[in-house]
Amino acid sequence: GFETFDKNSFEQLCINYANEHLQNRYILDNFQSVKDDYEFEGIEIDIDCSTTNNSEVLNLVEGRMGLISIINEECVRPSGNSSSFVYKAKLIHKDSNHFVSEKLHRPWEFGVKHFADT
Repeated sequence: GFETFDKNSFEQLCINYANEHLQNRYILDNFQSVKDDYEFEGIEIDIDCSTTNNSEVLNLVEGRMGLISIINEECVRPSGNSSSFVYKAKLIHKDSNHFVSEKLHRPWEFGVKHFADT
């Protein structure tokens, strides 16, 4: 299941990332397909799948300039480190509603607001 901790590791990021994909697949396979079937049959249904859409979180993690790309970049740099990774992530994702950057965070700290947090 989903877990939210005050302090996470790379492993927990991967677990939450996998869970986000499962959640996305579940929504698409169940709610959206049922909604589409009902609409095809002419049955009115009041389901708003957009409230459970987590594609922004998935894009934050796996997108072109997502967290995984930034981690990969830092891993191949001879002087790559966690503070540099977080600095780049904060700079690139400063406008994201799902990237959490608190003023009191240490230079290597950040958060991701994901489905389990809502």
